[in-house]
Amino acid sequence: MNPHELAAFRAGILHASHMAIITATEIELRDDAGKLRQRAAIEALHGLAEGLKAEATAKTTPTTETAE
Repeated sequence: MNPHELAAFRAGILHASHMAIITATEIELRDDAGKLRQRAAIEALHGLAEGLKAEATAKTTPTTETAE
């Protein structure tokens, strides 16, 4: 992956993280947010967002793939 592709990949991952947080916030604002199913969804979305953010900010070096 060249530097441009890596930057685009990280931007996409970060965007997905933000969408997970937005969705969790929307669920938290619902009337039934205290129900077990909703709480589980909220926690899962927060976990997903944290994992995606960690992946997007991880220090990696671009690599190139060669077909053999």
